[in-house]
Amino acid sequence: MDRAGFEALRDLPGKVIRADIAFAARRQTSPAVVAENIVIENSLGTPLRLHISYNPEVGSKTFNVVAATDTGTGAICRLDVDGPAHRPAGRCHKHSLRTERCIEPSQNLRTNVQDRPDLSGMSVADLFALFCTMAQITHVGTFTDPTVP
Repeated sequence: MDRAGFEALRDLPGKVIRADIAFAARRQTSPAVVAENIVIENSLGTPLRLHISYNPEVGSKTFNVVAATDTGTGAICRLDVDGPAHRPAGRCHKHSLRTERCIEPSQNLRTNVQDRPDLSGMSVADLFALFCTMAQITHVGTFTDPTVP
């Protein structure tokens, strides 16, 4: 998948997440809590999964979309908010693929990073709603905000 394929998929109407989304602690990601393998249905039939993590100690949030394509399986889009800076971008930034090579695990979406300081301080629930709006995804399940006890 290249940038044109990514944009076509991103802009495709009718994508749906039907799952209830709840976060769980995992020893491997502690202290972060995660919601993993959330299926994003789409009319192209491209297998898409959303992974969300929230680290309560530092307030960082990550939304990572992974696709299985003819060229392999890997991240096609990532939104990092209030986490480590990715120079030249700051602590809030969006990664998206540019070429087919970007999807390779060794590349890990290192290029095409856009600064998004406007997202700083947003809650996980608000970011999820914004993410769904930006990607034209309808969520028909429940979303349990990990910041609410």
